[in-house]
Amino acid sequence: MLKGNRKYFVFFALLFFAVMLGTYLLPKPIDWRRTYQNKDKAPFGTYALYNLLDKTFAKDIVVNKQTLYNLNESNRTAATLVIINDIISFNKSDIKSLFAFLEKGNDVFMATNDVAGALADTFKLVTRVRFYPYFELPDSLLKRDGVKLKLLAKNVKQHSFTYKKVSYDYEFKNYDTSRFVVLSTNEEEKAVLLKGKVGKGTLYITCMPDVFGNFYIANHPNRFYAYSIFSMFNKPTLVWDEYYKSYNAQKDSFLKFILTNDALYAAWILVLITIISYMIFEGRRRQRAIPVLNPVTNTTLEFVHVVSHVYFNSLNHKHIAEERIRYFYEDIRRRFTIPTHTIDDAFYQLLHDLSGVEHKQIKQLFLYCERIKKFADLSELELIELNRQILNFNKNSLR
Repeated sequence: MLKGNRKYFVFFALLFFAVMLGTYLLPKPIDWRRTYQNKDKAPFGTYALYNLLDKTFAKDIVVNKQTLYNLNESNRTAATLVIINDIISFNKSDIKSLFAFLEKGNDVFMATNDVAGALADTFKLVTRVRFYPYFELPDSLLKRDGVKLKLLAKNVKQHSFTYKKVSYDYEFKNYDTSRFVVLSTNEEEKAVLLKGKVGKGTLYITCMPDVFGNFYIANHPNRFYAYSIFSMFNKPTLVWDEYYKSYNAQKDSFLKFILTNDALYAAWILVLITIISYMIFEGRRRQRAIPVLNPVTNTTLEFVHVVSHVYFNSLNHKHIAEERIRYFYEDIRRRFTIPTHTIDDAFYQLLHDLSGVEHKQIKQLFLYCERIKKFADLSELELIELNRQILNFNKNSLR
């Protein structure tokens, strides 16, 4: 096979290493995903905070990678459990284990934008978003001030902490006032940090997990807000949770290692293209000429082409979007056999379980669809964004 083709293999081998080296040396774009993982050094990872905990806020730091049930069965006492994630949704078994953990005298701190499931029902917790950056780029959001938070403690309540628009801005719309007291508010005096007694333990819940990200901890003046919160935990052991994370680490494979590395991924694609090209051109030299047959005319495609041009030339983006949403909802009912007349958290969770698509992506898509229905007019870019989100959902769905 190498006879007469050695120069081509040498060329492609050199090209392979050149692409891999060039991609590796290129500056990496900033990863703005909200993983909140203790090993993540991205803006919204928690590497900085986690490495400050030891000897500062607790004598002993333990990483939890199991359920609340297993953690409670370990009979750990005098500990503070810290859970930071974009959404926390416990089932009834988790809630039962949570109460048992607290009643032993342990404390629990939760930082999450959205509370769902049995946890929300038990404590009557409802969060509301005040600002969510749907389409704006992080570079522009970093230049604008967003939410202002302040602690109600006597020694710091006169000082407010201003966060940039790049941070999600949530507040508690509802909570059990008989159980919780407010420890921190935003500039509209709405609660963002709650404290409540459960048995012998204390439960802390905040709806602003972004304030604990690396962006606001590493050499940022607002780090004192997070420090003030963690200084309230007086237990000798701090249990840092890595189990209830949306970006919980999965088992790696050889192919996943390649696909998650930009340099190796570019080289992998180049290898595939080279192999396929070699097979095509080498194969064509060895087979007889194949007569060209004119394909059968597809009148259905022509009809679709004409109809699509009528819609496009009408420039009625709102009507097109409504039709797109109507057919999408019908497709959801047909594929997953679930009603779409009520779009709520239960609907998001059920669709997440059936489709395998991320809960946050589903919620963002349907919130955007419901917003479009209320618009009097729609731009071309908004219509394109709607179609993009629907295509992403269909691409990632298991059905």
